[in-house]
Amino acid sequence: MKKKPALLAEDCNRNPDMHRDIRRRQFIQLLDSTDRYWIEVLGNTLFHDLNYYDLFTRMWLELDGTYYKSELYQLMPNVSQRTAIKYIQTAIDHGLLIECIDPQDLRSKRIGMSNDLRRKIELFLDYSVSVFEEFPLPSPSTSTLQRDG
Repeated sequence: MKKKPALLAEDCNRNPDMHRDIRRRQFIQLLDSTDRYWIEVLGNTLFHDLNYYDLFTRMWLELDGTYYKSELYQLMPNVSQRTAIKYIQTAIDHGLLIECIDPQDLRSKRIGMSNDLRRKIELFLDYSVSVFEEFPLPSPSTSTLQRDG
């Protein structure tokens, strides 16, 4: 791919749309960076899927929560229940989610995050926060909102 010549600050000052495009490209690069880190921290491209992201981060929000499988489906709103079952079982098979007997009902199982998954999600979140702190977005001005809206 052919590289574009570097832009000078004065070019951006003369063309505000060019500055916005540069910021948009930088933002995409930040998203790509966090995406690559998600794969790196989980250690398996199998989990490079927004549905796993939804499941794991929403489980993390509850920290010490354990769930019935039927409750976990709700944490994956963009797939069918049948597909969610497959995703959850795959995560269990890889040791990311832990199944245990429910002490309140010995016929049922509860599912929680493994300590390793919790640590990996926290590493990912810390990395993501640091990346986005380095890229503060300017406050939208009223004129920008009116022009773009």
